[in-house]
Amino acid sequence: MPAEETKSFLILQTSGLREPKRTYAPLYIATAAAAMDMDVSIWFTMEGVSQLKKGEAEKIELVAGSGITLKTWLDRARDAGVGFLVCAQAMEAERLGMDDIIDGCEMAGATAILDMTLEVDRVMYF
Repeated sequence: MPAEETKSFLILQTSGLREPKRTYAPLYIATAAAAMDMDVSIWFTMEGVSQLKKGEAEKIELVAGSGITLKTWLDRARDAGVGFLVCAQAMEAERLGMDDIIDGCEMAGATAILDMTLEVDRVMYF
């Protein structure tokens, strides 16, 4: 019997610091997918790149009084093996460089993501 292939999953994240409640679900789902041994990445584009700015995620408490911040979930996802891809065009629009965002992100422009969407098993959009 052949070994089961690893499933791959791409999440497109367009929401950021202006809508913090919309940042949680993609990270939670990506972390769960990684725990299910899926190869999973999140592509942060448009406003989504704002949550990757150094020092910003620590300021966003997702549930008031819980002490759980956006940084908590970014760290959980990364620790679970979720890949973080950042949109080159969105970074340029926000005048951000790779030194301005958290460590562990990889630049991926529109053509790279289009190629990736054709290769992965599933794509989810937020």
